[in-house]
Amino acid sequence: MKFDYIKNYDRFINLVWVFFGIVIWMLYIIQSSVVEGGFLAVSVLGSAYPFTTYLSRNLLQKAIKRKKMLLFTGQFFLVTALMAFFIPFILYGFLFLERSGIFSSSELIINEDSFLYEYLNSFLVIIFVNFGFCGLRFYEIHLKQQKALIELQLNTLQAQITPHFMFNILNHIHVLMQSDVELSSSLLIKYSDILRYQLYSAKVEVISLKEEVEFLNNFIDVEMMRWNDNIDVSCSWKMEDKEKKIAPLLLITFIENAFKHVPRDDFERGFITISLHQEGNTIRLEVENSKSVITSLKKINSGLGLTNTRQRLDILYPDRYELSIEETEKTYCSKFTLNVQ
Repeated sequence: MKFDYIKNYDRFINLVWVFFGIVIWMLYIIQSSVVEGGFLAVSVLGSAYPFTTYLSRNLLQKAIKRKKMLLFTGQFFLVTALMAFFIPFILYGFLFLERSGIFSSSELIINEDSFLYEYLNSFLVIIFVNFGFCGLRFYEIHLKQQKALIELQLNTLQAQITPHFMFNILNHIHVLMQSDVELSSSLLIKYSDILRYQLYSAKVEVISLKEEVEFLNNFIDVEMMRWNDNIDVSCSWKMEDKEKKIAPLLLITFIENAFKHVPRDDFERGFITISLHQEGNTIRLEVENSKSVITSLKKINSGLGLTNTRQRLDILYPDRYELSIEETEKTYCSKFTLNVQ
């Protein structure tokens, strides 16, 4: 699902550190030997890593959480100034090793009295390093906050879908119990399977297409029992890969709308045609239902269910779906295409 790459963000940060170390090594070997440049790069990286990590991971997160970015600005320059002291000392340490004969002479430090120059040079470099890593961490925090917000929105939409469907079924069972106890009992048992699926699907991000279709079939069976088979329903389920993953409760709205708008009058027998076709990463669902000759004031493209579905699709599958609602004098037709990748 979306934002899964956040889980590997620390690996990305570590790769940036490795790249940074290679760059330092390549710069130092120009002025010294390959071996000495390697040790020097490791020393500089070893002194910078704890400071930069503490600054970007701890102080930055605390500042964002407490909304004290001005304080963090001061901490940023203080830590940077402290870090900058280490690099000249490291360079002078390697100069001592060169004079001791451990490494051959190099051009790392030309003037021994250039500590201030080396410090200012290091300070400017470390400002850019800290700024870069803090920027990466700030972006990571932003992504996590965005992910949390999206999950909250999805949970809210999911919570709206379940009670809406539940209310319709339980209300009808209540009515049936007054006239047909046996039918209401069968309907209640059948609905328990639907409720079990809804409770299970609320805990997972994706579910197999096979399970989703089984849920849709149970829903259709319940609706047929509710309306005493006085409508004609035709279903076609063609799935190349039944284990293809899809967000749960994504297709139910289109079928629920069809049962909501199909005529059930004694003098007017309605029909619903449902066709689902999955091939590769593409899922196509077409739901068509007859329309009452008595024009309804309600529109097929309105209502909480369809609005929630559009919002979920925009969050979960942006730019990867097509949805059209067509209305004629005699029929409503929902055409939905999804690329699940």
